Amino acid sequence: MSAYQRPIKFSLGKVYVTQAAVEALIRNEEELMHLLKRHREGDYGAEMCYDDRVVNEESIKRGGRVLSSYTLKDKTVIWIITSAGWQESVAMVREDY
Repeated sequence: MSAYQRPIKFSLGKVYVTQAAVEALIRNEEELMHLLKRHREGDYGAEMCYDDRVVNEESIKRGGRVLSSYTLKDKTVIWIITSAGWQESVAMVREDY
């Protein structure tokens, strides 16, 4: 039996990752693909407040920008931002922004 999968809410487009994000993911033994999957399925991270989640959902309806925030084991925060029009997404540490 396969695990339940949420429907994909939007396209990631081309995916870019900053060097600092790569280092943080390796250091925390976290898979980027897992975070990207959560992002595109609408799991924006526990750090996102209700209002930010609503903004993301409204933005998806318009083809707008989508932001997710995930805290890794060592407390490093990874942001995944998909641009308006969904042409590209970037994974970065908060400090890269």
